[in-house]
Amino acid sequence: MTISVLRLQPADADRYTRIRRRMLVDAPWAFAASPEDDRALDPAQLAEVLTSPAHAIFAVEGDTAPDGGARELAAVASIRRETSPKFAHRAGVWGVFADPAYRRRGFGRAVVAAAVAHARTWPGVDWVDLGVSANAPAARALYESLDFVVWGREPDATEIDGVRHDELFLALRL
Repeated sequence: MTISVLRLQPADADRYTRIRRRMLVDAPWAFAASPEDDRALDPAQLAEVLTSPAHAIFAVEGDTAPDGGARELAAVASIRRETSPKFAHRAGVWGVFADPAYRRRGFGRAVVAAAVAHARTWPGVDWVDLGVSANAPAARALYESLDFVVWGREPDATEIDGVRHDELFLALRL
């Protein structure tokens, strides 16, 4: 099965906003933001991300469109190049999510691989970083299968409803 990955454009903002809200609600321990304070849900901020040469969001569409229009997004992954001169050799993957109805189909792998491939096009970038909740062993396994290596752990990185969650930090040398 061939998985078609697309780079999101400004016209995709509404579809991205819908999956972004789902990810923040379905897996709150997996993301630093919450629906109430997420900058990526702000239309102006999202427009900047979708048009910036230092950012890209990749997605796989779901099987069908319920209303005959554009299909919903089934999986997403974002990449951003660090802009500070001291860190311009690094890029960071963020906002990785596969809708539960589409998991175990390779969609998550496809969007993360597309983000890493995009980082390889940025001159001077030779590291890709990401963080993953210790509560997400399947996500960690995905990243490690793509040659990311765990280099650290932040205890109690987030707290949700009185429960604290560790964050693992991974890096991939390009």
